[in-house]
Amino acid sequence: MNIEQQGKSQNKFQIGTRWLLWSGIFALSSLCGWLFYISNLNNHTAKLKVPIITASKSNVEIAINESGIVEMGSQQSLKSPGEVAVQQVLVKVGDRVVSGQKLLILRNPQERTSLSGQALLIRRQELILTRNRQKVGEAQQKLAATMKEVPERVKQQQLEIHKQKLNLARSRQKIDEAKERLAADQKKLQNLKVLAATGVVPGNELQQQQAKLREDQANLRDAELAVSTQMSELQRLVLEQSSSKSQNSVLTALSELRQAQSEVKTSSEELQRLQVERQSIQKQLQNNIINAPITGKILDIKVKDGDGIKFGDVLLTLGDPTQEKVRLQLATLDAAKVRVNQLARVKVLGPNSQTFLGRVQSVYPQAIATSEGSAPSQSASQSPQARVPITVQLDKPTHTLIPGSQVSVELIVQQHQNVVALKLEAIQRSEGQPYVWVRDNQGKAQKQDVTLGIEGATTVEVKSGLKPGEQVILPPPETELEPGMPVQEGSSVD
Repeated sequence: MNIEQQGKSQNKFQIGTRWLLWSGIFALSSLCGWLFYISNLNNHTAKLKVPIITASKSNVEIAINESGIVEMGSQQSLKSPGEVAVQQVLVKVGDRVVSGQKLLILRNPQERTSLSGQALLIRRQELILTRNRQKVGEAQQKLAATMKEVPERVKQQQLEIHKQKLNLARSRQKIDEAKERLAADQKKLQNLKVLAATGVVPGNELQQQQAKLREDQANLRDAELAVSTQMSELQRLVLEQSSSKSQNSVLTALSELRQAQSEVKTSSEELQRLQVERQSIQKQLQNNIINAPITGKILDIKVKDGDGIKFGDVLLTLGDPTQEKVRLQLATLDAAKVRVNQLARVKVLGPNSQTFLGRVQSVYPQAIATSEGSAPSQSASQSPQARVPITVQLDKPTHTLIPGSQVSVELIVQQHQNVVALKLEAIQRSEGQPYVWVRDNQGKAQKQDVTLGIEGATTVEVKSGLKPGEQVILPPPETELEPGMPVQEGSSVD
């Protein structure tokens, strides 16, 4: 091979080498691009889209929700005191009234007739009493005249008898007094015996009381003896006097005087009874004027002029507009969690309603059987459900809530403020320790144990294991998460 042929061969070799080199570079570049595309494609398709929420601080509370009825403060319905007619209604719905103001006037014709008849009976009895008092004066004059006709000795006997009667009456009083002292000292002695047995009082005091008791018994016997003696003496004087005719005249006059005095007493007592009856009728007539028991507002009037009403019928309803309350009833299990002064929120039923704050004012001390809220299928033989009445007072009157309307009441039985809170659906409880799924800095799902606090209706307090700002995954129901699984935010949840 000459030099020219060798040059041509070397030139062809160099051209082929360059072609192979560039072909290899192109093939390697294509392979790297394909691998990069496949890698990105795999990474993109492997990431799971999941809802993610961000842990933050807020308030978590346990509340009891129930409906209630709005009332004004001291709201009450005034009822008829008897079977009467309405003479005049003095107010109208919406009027402001003050305590003691007249609201209605009722009419009872029978009571007015009874009052007139009672006045006649009283007048008649007053005349009878006047006549009986005149009889007493006449009997006294007759007795005085008879006494003048009686010889001096008879007068003396009469005086002695009268004096003996007075002495006898006094002696009998002494017996009663002695018996009372004896009973009191016996009771005191019994008490001292009990105290002496316990060492509270000294023994000499007990002895002194026993001595006093013996003295009382002696005094009682003396008084009884004096009465017996005076009775004998009185009988003697009466026997001496009975033999005198003039004395009999005196006794007759004295008997007439006593009879007249007795009639005065009887007629006076009857007059007093009639006067008491008249006062009772007048009081009943006063009850026919219905006055306002409080300062407030007329909410409803059930009657009009001329209406006939029965005992217990509602006349009108009024309340104090400076206070607003809500009355509701809770099941016994819920009522056991409620305490006086707990926070309450009141809302009118409906969308976009305003919230009003209040406090629990009272919790009824016992449950009351009521059929309200019972299931429609409940048989008549089953016992009605027991519920506990609760009263909530608003912090300040709204002047918009309508008495008698139904509202929603939220009683806050427990509240933790400014704590880490999560939605209940973020908490996983499939294992012994509750946990959440979080997305780490590399975009992968990780399990994280948490310690829970109080649980509200939609949120739960996380006491430890989670910090504000951490991203919490809401596991999708169709896919089971595994630690280290790549995830990306699919939709944010507030």
